[in-house]
Amino acid sequence: MPLDESVVAAVANSNFKAAAERATQNADAHQNRLYMLAESSTAQQLNRMNSLDPTEAAAISKVQNSDLGAKIIALTAAISAGNKVLDSGT
Repeated sequence: MPLDESVVAAVANSNFKAAAERATQNADAHQNRLYMLAESSTAQQLNRMNSLDPTEAAAISKVQNSDLGAKIIALTAAISAGNKVLDSGT
């Protein structure tokens, strides 16, 4: 005895709904994994940006303790003098 068409349609409809629900759950889980990866990556980048390695800390300390303004003025004067020598030679 063949199954009634309404039974076949109900089973097909139920299977479709179950497949759609699984697909939605998979998409939600995938989106959640992507969000967690992005959050972790952002946290790692922020940690790298906020932490100093010893070499960088020493370089910053040297710059802060040096007379950088005087060095820049001396370098600018040397460049200007060099440009004058080049300009007068042509």
